[in-house]
Amino acid sequence: MVIREVFSLCVLLILSDHASSHGSSTKSSSASSAQKLDIVALLSNRIRGAEDNKITQISAEQVPKSLHHIIIGRDGMIYASSFATNEVYRAAQDGRNGWQWARVVGRGAGLDGPTGLHLDEDMRLYVASFGTDQILRFDGVTGAAVDVVINDDEGRLDCPEGLLMLPGRLLVASFLNDRVVSYSPDGAFQEIFAAGWHLRGPQVLLAQAGVDAVLVTSYHRNRVVTLDGTTGKKRPLEFGGPELSRPVGLAAAPGGELLCSSHRSNEILRYNASTGAFKGHFAAGHGLWAPTGIAMGPDLVLHVATFADGVRRYSFWR
Repeated sequence: MVIREVFSLCVLLILSDHASSHGSSTKSSSASSAQKLDIVALLSNRIRGAEDNKITQISAEQVPKSLHHIIIGRDGMIYASSFATNEVYRAAQDGRNGWQWARVVGRGAGLDGPTGLHLDEDMRLYVASFGTDQILRFDGVTGAAVDVVINDDEGRLDCPEGLLMLPGRLLVASFLNDRVVSYSPDGAFQEIFAAGWHLRGPQVLLAQAGVDAVLVTSYHRNRVVTLDGTTGKKRPLEFGGPELSRPVGLAAAPGGELLCSSHRSNEILRYNASTGAFKGHFAAGHGLWAPTGIAMGPDLVLHVATFADGVRRYSFWR
């Protein structure tokens, strides 16, 4: 099916070239040029190799132990990316305090080191591809490939990580060039939202409710940075001190708290979200090793992705 479609598009390109070379008006030539651009755009937005991708039910034992970013989708399921295996998984509670797992994006579906995730209102799953500087979209219901919504070939992105959808814009953390880049939800470049030494190795983005702010984990500075939610300018408030080592994930918690995963020290730390004051450990020890992304569920259970033990869960009120 795909081969036939590509062949047809190539034929259309040849025919449009033929028509423009024999056309008698500038108008017809312009129209054929526009048609060629549309066809080239269609081809470039395809996710190569992902034509047969579909959601597949799997057992919990088949889920990799090494997971990276994690979110809770608007469908109530948890979604987690596996950087090591180039796959994306999701899980839903089965009503018996267990979890039913599925592979949403399989190997060979265009991902090279999947990191940040977002599920939009149309159930399209956005996935950042670290190694290709792209953001890909998949159908969140069927797993079918949708498109390469962002294909950066101008150097704005360098190893994308966390994704944050705000009204009218998609923010992307760019790990290696210390930027947060803003695009429209459909992939059009808007602006370099934030850049500079203060971001060094940006990982995860979190909107801070009520104060028009965006929080960013700076992996190499061992800090959580506050940006103005409209302008992207750095605000004075930062989180972190000697207790924080290689921060990755962020989650808002009840009582005005902010939780942050400390990847190197194998801990989840808690801070006052208004003042930045360190309030102690939320989780540490008991097998917690190399925590990465974290996500707070509506039932106040914190889901923690790790590099060694899959997803661990902690009750906020324990």
